[in-house]
Amino acid sequence: MRIHRGRIAQHKHDQHLREYLKQNLNELIQQKELIIDGKVKTQIATLDLPTLKFAEEVQYLAQGAGSGGAGSGAGGGAGDDRVQALGGLLGGDHHGKELRVELDFDEFVKLAQEVLLDELELPTFHEPARHGEVESQDIPELDDLDRIGIRADLNLEETMTQSLLRNARERGVLDYDVDVRHDAWYFVEDPTTFKNNRSVEVYVLDVSGSMRGEYLSLVRKTIFILWHYLERRYPTNLRRYVVFQDVAEEKTRDEFFCVESSGGTHISTGFEKAIELLEGAREYDKFLFMFTDGETSSGDFDLAKKRFEEARAAFDLVIYCHVNPGGRGIGGFSEYVHETAKAQDGAAFANLMDLETIRAAMKEFLAFFDAQAARRYTPAQKR
Repeated sequence: MRIHRGRIAQHKHDQHLREYLKQNLNELIQQKELIIDGKVKTQIATLDLPTLKFAEEVQYLAQGAGSGGAGSGAGGGAGDDRVQALGGLLGGDHHGKELRVELDFDEFVKLAQEVLLDELELPTFHEPARHGEVESQDIPELDDLDRIGIRADLNLEETMTQSLLRNARERGVLDYDVDVRHDAWYFVEDPTTFKNNRSVEVYVLDVSGSMRGEYLSLVRKTIFILWHYLERRYPTNLRRYVVFQDVAEEKTRDEFFCVESSGGTHISTGFEKAIELLEGAREYDKFLFMFTDGETSSGDFDLAKKRFEEARAAFDLVIYCHVNPGGRGIGGFSEYVHETAKAQDGAAFANLMDLETIRAAMKEFLAFFDAQAARRYTPAQKR
């Protein structure tokens, strides 16, 4: 049997890396520049085990029993204790260098999700598979034609017409000789009437001076868990990223996870930019995730309220996350959103203080999916 030592070593390395990331996730996730060239970079300290070498220049002495054989020296007998020289390094005196480890961001996210899901003990997401069939009492309205379909939906009139035209063109005979590979037309549902099965997600982050350290940790953990559920709910996830302070800008994913905190806070600009990014998104479920400490600048409060109402009308769901690691009271604009979300549909409020509050926010988000599924699907009656 052949032993693949390289694969064994790689497996050990991967195990070591995973354990390190799990134990140090909170520190790693707070890095200001989380992504560099598409990678998450970190350092792991390793221990080099000593290797004994023959005739090492630097020798360490050890007390032990003599061999008692030839060459043991004059007067040497079995059981003699004598000082013997051993070559090599002492195990406790030499430690390895720190290794610079690079990990693909997507792989890092998967590991982070694994850790967070285990800690949060969130429920498994049960959603009908989007690529399968859903039983329903409602018969879909077949209001279009296509060349691909199932035999039960064959459009006989169009198929016969196509067969006649093909035979006249190819054989010069006005005859019906149907070949479904070439002649078949099928009834299908018009794509404009399909149920929404894609999502557009806009992530808006306040990058004012206070959003760093534990604030970023809470934001990123929440986003990673959101991705876990959204990727299981939708086959296509279109994601846009916005950062704002006094002004709002769209960023790439890598730029979004390498924030530079500065400036004041005009929450209205974040909502405004998010709405702009929805242009052309008609067949999507639309979500807005806002992360801020809720302290909008003086004079922006009324405009922020107006933009928030516009966002509620434009998106299927607006989740406003008040990032609050210190557990302070809710005030300012966050208080307004909190009261509005309790009284009206289309918005949810989350006070992110720790993992427990992230868990509560995720359960509320999943409740939205449950209500959405109840509206869209009617279970077939059992016979």
